[in-house]
Amino acid sequence: MGAEMKRITIFTGHLGSGKTELAINFTLSLKERGLPASIVDLDVVNPYFRTRLIKEKLEQLGLTVICPRGEWMRADLPALPPDILGVLEDPARYGVFDVGGDDVGATVLGRFRPLLPPDDYHLWLVVNACRPFTRSKDDIIKMLKSIEKACRLQVTGLVSNTNLGAATGWQTILEGHQVVQDAARLLNLPVVMVAARRDLVEKLRAHLPPGFPVFALNLFMQAPWQEM
Repeated sequence: MGAEMKRITIFTGHLGSGKTELAINFTLSLKERGLPASIVDLDVVNPYFRTRLIKEKLEQLGLTVICPRGEWMRADLPALPPDILGVLEDPARYGVFDVGGDDVGATVLGRFRPLLPPDDYHLWLVVNACRPFTRSKDDIIKMLKSIEKACRLQVTGLVSNTNLGAATGWQTILEGHQVVQDAARLLNLPVVMVAARRDLVEKLRAHLPPGFPVFALNLFMQAPWQEM
């Protein structure tokens, strides 16, 4: 990863960016390093790809999952559990936040702005250049500014996560990565990593500058129609 480790890592991005997969995999990577990590589901936008929908599976892998409980689990209202405060206030705990995919979702994050540890968090915008609203550098910049305005926080880096789901090839990822890099240069922000399905990682590394961080993803999320 091309960024200094911080205690709180927040993934945000538009619908279809892949931020939930990234949040899950990133939390697992912290656990593998022996760090006490929790994943916090703040997504009030996407009804299909939410961490809470596979809560039991993630808990079996040893993750602490914080999300609305009971009848609120599938609600679109921001019924946010008090456990979130424990993650933000405990200096010994690492927290990974999966935040709703547009300025509406980011508004929920803004509620916790006063509690974020100063200089000890990342806010990363996940970009899929194959999705509407983030296909060009100008689109990406517009999306970023909208999210920053809604949550009253500044994005600290971009995550390059271009994909076409199961049809993704390494060439598609590289083409999207160029778009993300162009936006990052204009924003004066780092591209902290390129994310890719695990079977594509070695091919990608062969076409990226030596040492550029590539983050391998195991896929957890499925839409309801894929589970049938």
